[in-house]
Amino acid sequence: MSNAALAAVTLEESLSWGVRDFVVCTGARNAPLVLPLLEAPSAVRVWRHFDERSAAFFALGLARRERRPVAVVTTSGTAVAELLPAVIEAHYAGLPLLLITADRPKRFRGTGAPQAILQAHLFGEHSEGCLDVEAAEDFPRGFPWSRLRPIQVNPGFEEPGAEPPAVVDWVGAMHRVTAPMRPCLIGDETLLDRFLADFADGVVILGEIDATDRPAVEGFLKTLGAPVWTEATSGLRESAALAHLLLPGGDGAFREWRPAKVLRIGGVPSLRYWRDLESQPRVPVLSVTRTGFSGLARASETLPWVDFAAVAVAGRSQRPDMPVDERRERLPAFPRSEPAWMGALSEVIPSEARIFLGNSLPIREWNLAATRAVPHPAVHANRGANGIDGEVSTFLGLSEGAAEAWGIFGDLTALYDLNAPWVLDQLSAGRRRLVVINNGGGRIFSRLASLSGIDESRKRITENRHAIGFEPWARLWGLGYRRLTDPAGLAEVAAEDEAAAIIEIVPDAAETEAFWG
Repeated sequence: MSNAALAAVTLEESLSWGVRDFVVCTGARNAPLVLPLLEAPSAVRVWRHFDERSAAFFALGLARRERRPVAVVTTSGTAVAELLPAVIEAHYAGLPLLLITADRPKRFRGTGAPQAILQAHLFGEHSEGCLDVEAAEDFPRGFPWSRLRPIQVNPGFEEPGAEPPAVVDWVGAMHRVTAPMRPCLIGDETLLDRFLADFADGVVILGEIDATDRPAVEGFLKTLGAPVWTEATSGLRESAALAHLLLPGGDGAFREWRPAKVLRIGGVPSLRYWRDLESQPRVPVLSVTRTGFSGLARASETLPWVDFAAVAVAGRSQRPDMPVDERRERLPAFPRSEPAWMGALSEVIPSEARIFLGNSLPIREWNLAATRAVPHPAVHANRGANGIDGEVSTFLGLSEGAAEAWGIFGDLTALYDLNAPWVLDQLSAGRRRLVVINNGGGRIFSRLASLSGIDESRKRITENRHAIGFEPWARLWGLGYRRLTDPAGLAEVAAEDEAAAIIEIVPDAAETEAFWG
């Protein structure tokens, strides 16, 4: 009965942390956890997946919807290691993943016995800690997990036998939920006051901002009156209240204009200029972010968050002079280039749709080329560690509960996550569109100065060039499929009513090269 007691307390404490979604990867060692979950009440959702890596990213997408904690349940051994990429992303994005990693008892560690690895504390500094327990009475009930980072619970089970499954107090555990902790409000507000005292030639850069924070940030920026560059994930890229302050497009606005100060609000942006700040130490930078990460290796200042509704600022008396983005102005001349495709996509995706933008080019091209005439306030991306793995799985988790959801990915990103559609038949009703921009490899690498000049034969290696199409992927999972070479066909495809479909976009390579110059 020791297995059942340990499983019961593990699940009850998970519920008390606010977990209502359990993504289960079934195995032998985690059977004491899986069996009671099969009898969970309707308020608890149990998802199933065969691949721990994809499952963890799917859980991350579920957590990203409202930043509520989600659990991934694995068996012992290398299954636990498969969680690491998603844990890293959750750590840097500040998302609450609970990793319940069933283990063999501690006496097996270091012996080389089957399915026995040193899995406790495997995630190191990328998690808030590890509760490594093998008896119910040792479990630290009421442990103060902040829900600002991932955390690992590593229950050590004896060989599962024919004992009765755990009896879980589902209702009682759900009723004693402890409120999630938030970063302290307020940070040192005087630091922000001093930074803004001389902000005449400054710029504000917005990264990802929680929906609940956006009204206060928008009001603050309207009063401040400084130029604002907006990541799509900020939710304020198409703000009518800030329209006269918004910098156009992508990085082009910063080519000639050099701000005297930079105030960053929210997550770390994808903006190239942000990376260029590494070599501009004389430009003061202040980041106000819930994740606590400065995003720069050079000297800068960071605040955990402030109550922007209460910040008093002296607004500008006139509209700032706004630089232009010459690349955005060139879009009509290259209608089949990748950025132009992104602009066309933004025009057909409904405003109310939930959108996920993949790394590395899709999010940058959306920031550059997406229309501002159609607001898209629900845009998301995995910009914590900026990786391309698990992105389709994250999108599908994010899409749960949405009437319409669009994920836009590069071809290598899609190839990296081909088993993601496994969960489709478990998702609630809704229209889902997986857009794959197939340019035959990772073309962003040839835009790097160190790789741009090599010959074409070597680019097959640096870009991972290929000639793979995505119709077989659609057939594998029984999805609708459309292949487009002209943006004129997008509106018709977007209107089709299939529940889920893959849209493969093939941009014109010559136009794309000419556009980027």
